[in-house]
Amino acid sequence: MAKKRRKKMIKILLLTCIFLFITMILISIIYISKIDTNIDYTFDNLRKSSITRVYYYDFLDRKNRIGVPVELQDEEIFQNKSEWVSIEDIPNNLINAFIAVEDKRFYDHSGVDWLRTVKAIFNYLFKFEDSSFGGSTITQQLIKNLTGENDNSPKRKINEIFRALKLEKKLDKKEILEIYLNVVYLSQNCYGVNTASKVYFNKELKDLSLTECASLASIVKSPKYYDPYMNYENNTNRIKTVLALMYEQNMITTDEYQNSLNEVLLINENVENLTQTGTFSWYTEALIDDVSNDLSKKYNISKESARQYILRGGLNIYSLVDPRIQNECETVYENYVKYLTPQKQGYPQSSCIVLDPYTSDILGIVGGIGKKDSNLILNRATNTKRPPGSVLKPLSVYAPAIEEGVTTYSSVYDDTPLILSSGKYWPKNSPEKYRGLVPISLAVERSLNTVSVKVLREVGINRSLKYLNKLGINYNNSDNNESSLALGQLTNGESLLNMSNAYCSFVNGGKISNPKTYLYVTDVNGNIILKNDSKITEVFSEETAYITTKLLANVVKNGTGKGVDVENIEIAGKTGTSSNNEDKWFIGYSPYFVCGVWNGYDIPKPIYTSKNPSVLVFNELMTAFHQNVKSGCFNTPKNIVEREFCADSGLLPSNACSNDLRGSRTMLGYYKEGTEPEKICDIHKEVIVDKTTNNIPNYYLPFWKKKKISLLDYDRIEYSDLMILDNQYLIKNRIAE
Repeated sequence: MAKKRRKKMIKILLLTCIFLFITMILISIIYISKIDTNIDYTFDNLRKSSITRVYYYDFLDRKNRIGVPVELQDEEIFQNKSEWVSIEDIPNNLINAFIAVEDKRFYDHSGVDWLRTVKAIFNYLFKFEDSSFGGSTITQQLIKNLTGENDNSPKRKINEIFRALKLEKKLDKKEILEIYLNVVYLSQNCYGVNTASKVYFNKELKDLSLTECASLASIVKSPKYYDPYMNYENNTNRIKTVLALMYEQNMITTDEYQNSLNEVLLINENVENLTQTGTFSWYTEALIDDVSNDLSKKYNISKESARQYILRGGLNIYSLVDPRIQNECETVYENYVKYLTPQKQGYPQSSCIVLDPYTSDILGIVGGIGKKDSNLILNRATNTKRPPGSVLKPLSVYAPAIEEGVTTYSSVYDDTPLILSSGKYWPKNSPEKYRGLVPISLAVERSLNTVSVKVLREVGINRSLKYLNKLGINYNNSDNNESSLALGQLTNGESLLNMSNAYCSFVNGGKISNPKTYLYVTDVNGNIILKNDSKITEVFSEETAYITTKLLANVVKNGTGKGVDVENIEIAGKTGTSSNNEDKWFIGYSPYFVCGVWNGYDIPKPIYTSKNPSVLVFNELMTAFHQNVKSGCFNTPKNIVEREFCADSGLLPSNACSNDLRGSRTMLGYYKEGTEPEKICDIHKEVIVDKTTNNIPNYYLPFWKKKKISLLDYDRIEYSDLMILDNQYLIKNRIAE
């Protein structure tokens, strides 16, 4: 009985093992099938040229892409101005030094040294050697250099192995060595042995000594640590290791070995000057970022690999920069301090961006104040996200409300705070003033927080988010609230680029396109490898865009954007301030340009200024941009109608509206045909008051002490400790006691 039970258990165990084995095989097959073995890298382009050239278009018609490309002479992109060197021109000692120290079985394996790989796996699992031990062959290192992938995950290593095996079938050993020795990173901004030879030793490759060859091969293991200029002693110690390995592998004679051990390594004293590659403009640096990202996505390579392709691949990039606009931006920002009020914590930073509203072409960009004097620095126009404050309101609240038929230009709301369950008032206006009944036009003009919250409640959070999504504004789940959408306090903030591009919809008839720094990119042979087509999204109707523009024009004429004055050019725009005055924004536009300006500290701190510096800079920039433009007004759609309305009711004005105690309350509004007011104001009531007090008497008055005026027949809840400006014009508050 026990024997049968034992046999049964063994059978179950055997079946279980078989099942697990088959499962592991299937999982392995599935995993391997998903491995990315793509190594479609443009090796020929790397060999032919090292300089990427940037062009701009002299457009006759930018919208229809009619223009002539012109090279930007001072905007060449390169890692180093060194030429590719063929394997025949690389000394044997240099080749052997790299093979000896990096991959002694290079000529014997098919891309992967399985013995070293197994050792590396055991070391990864059991840590029997130092963590720097690895199993990468020269072929695998080449894959790593080209893809930029450098993490220690098993998945990356497996990908690398399969790619190396594939590459060895595509290229022979000499070709692999040639590419590797031309792209390997050797510190001091040196890519490839030819560059490194000139930088460290001021020599041509053919003139390198054996010791100098060993020095270059020493750098690979840890470029910074073994940099012969920065860490001379580390490098010379490793030279001994390289020479010993070359001697053990019969690559050098005993005499060569001994003589090289005694040679003093002399390093070029001018290393730092030789490694400087010039400073890219703000625009070119943004261009490199965009092209890198797009190459990475399209060709499934890392961003670092794509960047190296740009720096070394001899590409032609046809940018969309307007050199005049870019120059004006840079000129203003080099003298930016004059717009800033000195602060105890030092001057804040700033950025600006300029777009063509009809194409979303980026015409000019600056990512920080002062003259740009280094590369790879923070571009605050594209790579910084900050809470936009009230510049978000037209996008998240007012334009959606008009589009959805929730409000019109003259819809009236009570500028009073909500009373929370705690009894607190929210939101507060800035400055903390409450006007009472106001039309949307005044609410936008004065950036009233109370009204934007009330309008958002009518629009609905989901509809608001729908429009932000179409406009390319980023938000997350925690932004599903009134504070984020009505007051602009987005949790992760948004970039100046995306915010400014969203405003293009107001000029471009409600349509928006993807923002672009380039039109297309060709390789060294003239083949198009990237094309940046416009992706047009219809967000608002043409009428909504125009009505929103008229609302935002009031901001510039009479509201928070007052101070912008470009002669004969109609301007619309919106200011924005985040919580605690930590960010100051202004995004505005004419019929020709959209321009966004941001001010703030990199580590957020309050900015204390009497005037919004972004408004001052915007005015300076737009004045310069329009210096050759005689006039410009926004086009009015055919089915827009104009009507006068009462500022207190939003309805057609009655005679009583012009007899208000404050003067005439009639304003001009703009409407989609069919949405204009039809009823006459029913809130203004004519009453008899005492000429002396302007109160409605409850006592006898002779006729010469009487006068007829209009007051508001409106019932508002009591805010006992809050001053509301139009309370004094309500009938109920004018009855004499």
